[in-house]
Amino acid sequence: MWIWLSHTINQNTEGYRGEKSLIINQTSSIAQGNSSNSITFSMHNHLGTHVDAPYHFLNDGATISDYNASDWVFNFPKIINKALEPGALLTPELVENDIKTNDNTDIILIKTGFEKYRGTEIYWENTPGYSSDLCGLFISKYKSLKAIGIDSISLSSLKHRDEGKKAHIKFLSNNIRIFEDLKLSSIQSPLIKTIVALPLSIDDLDGGPCSIVANIS
Repeated sequence: MWIWLSHTINQNTEGYRGEKSLIINQTSSIAQGNSSNSITFSMHNHLGTHVDAPYHFLNDGATISDYNASDWVFNFPKIINKALEPGALLTPELVENDIKTNDNTDIILIKTGFEKYRGTEIYWENTPGYSSDLCGLFISKYKSLKAIGIDSISLSSLKHRDEGKKAHIKFLSNNIRIFEDLKLSSIQSPLIKTIVALPLSIDDLDGGPCSIVANIS
């Protein structure tokens, strides 16, 4: 069965710091006598479920368009379940007993349960932070790691901004992409076969919105 791991967004969707950046304009309407319905829209490229490519924090890093199509397919996902309270910081000590070495793992999904606050101020004001030391732990255990994904608004919490910046730089400098604001509550089964994450295909983006699906059993 295939399920969505990306949220839908609307003009009330809040991004980092609570910014509502999606603007939609109706350009033609059948109801108004036009031959078709169409819109224009603009938004921050890190709004909603999105990916950070290395160029987001590294001026010489890869952009979204630098990756091949196959780079957006993950065949050996790993889920780490670790509940986090508002404003908490996830450190290696909190997860090291939950992981075992696996040379095939290509993406880690960190399911914290914080998604339950989505749509409230808590979600962006008190989002959990992620220690930069997690990168060293993960790459020591998972030699094929290509990406991580989280069910909170950003790897960088407003409560732990310096640590969040370090975490971004560490992961991205190791060519590990970061998927943020994921819909991980959809995952009830422990087994995920495949994840397909397709970003908006625009040249030279540092990051962008993604449509993400997972095949579970």
